Amino acid sequence: MKLQVSKTSPLPLHIQLLDDLRHKVLTGVFHPHERLLGEWEIAQELEISRTTIQKAWQSAEEENLIYRIHGKGTFVSGPQPQTAVRKSIGLILPDFRSTSAAQTMHGVERVFRRKGYRVQVAGSEYSVAEEDRMLNEMRTDGVVGYIVWAVESDNHERLLSQLSESVPTVLLDRPVAQLHLPCVSSNNYVGGMQAMTHLIELGHRNIAFLARPHLHLASVAERYRAYRDALYEVGERPAEPILIGNEHELSSYDAYLTNDQASLTPLIERLRQPDRPTAIFAVNDWMAIRILRATTSVGLRVPHDLSLVGFDNLDVSKSLTPPLTTVAQNAEVIGAEAAYRLLNLIDGEPMREVLSLIPTQLIVRESTMQVQ
Repeated sequence: MKLQVSKTSPLPLHIQLLDDLRHKVLTGVFHPHERLLGEWEIAQELEISRTTIQKAWQSAEEENLIYRIHGKGTFVSGPQPQTAVRKSIGLILPDFRSTSAAQTMHGVERVFRRKGYRVQVAGSEYSVAEEDRMLNEMRTDGVVGYIVWAVESDNHERLLSQLSESVPTVLLDRPVAQLHLPCVSSNNYVGGMQAMTHLIELGHRNIAFLARPHLHLASVAERYRAYRDALYEVGERPAEPILIGNEHELSSYDAYLTNDQASLTPLIERLRQPDRPTAIFAVNDWMAIRILRATTSVGLRVPHDLSLVGFDNLDVSKSLTPPLTTVAQNAEVIGAEAAYRLLNLIDGEPMREVLSLIPTQLIVRESTMQVQ
């Protein structure tokens, strides 16, 4: 199976290569101790520099995705030999293709490694059926607790509902309806307020909010609530959100890669109106990148004609033209906090509060400017 990168993506090539390697290793496409092609072979095959590969491989070693043997090559990491049987916990994420997923995993694994546990990691690919399968496999393996970024679903018969009654479980990013489980997330409302306050202080009042049709998701709902509250506080009436794409949940990465130009129609139509917004708060950085594409097609410039703020602070955000002003989430702290909360449950401590909200930080770059 070959590694893949896209020369047309704004994502730096070494990050694309790392993301693709991570995905193939953690989903079992590349097998433990399988030898990878040499750096020169990969460079020729993908038509990229050896320096790009070395940058990706350095990060991959730090994540324990690969190991190197001098004179023999680079290999996929496998299970580490254990001198004694260790208790396991299960970590289920939607996918592994983002840097934030790797940071979350590192935060979880770092805490449990110190406590003598091992972490089983699996990806649900935004499928409840796959989430159920992973949970069941982990249950068979005897895990003593779960950390789950739950798939959005109204299926009350999902396995998560049953297992969480008997096995300590902590959620990531979003609560699940009817399940009284601890959940660790960014403080999305405060982060939304940070984005909106920045735009308002620059003199913007005609500000739009852009997202996929997932306003009911807790993280999105809190950012949208902040958008509305910030405008009401300065006496402005919030506009209806600009919603692009369909209701099927995708990873932000997949939502960015889609070539469905028709989905951008609501955004392009809004940008062509005489009273078009002077600024947009995008629900995440990938959606902000799609806005950058749309502005080019209608002859607008960011930030001169339109200020733009994202949310996440992905690695790519600082490499865009212009570099993106965004709200940073601390995925590693989120993972570590979820691990500590699960350890408390495993130790029999009662749940103190449902939500643990991790602070965000506004990162001001060059995609926003004072109203002219």
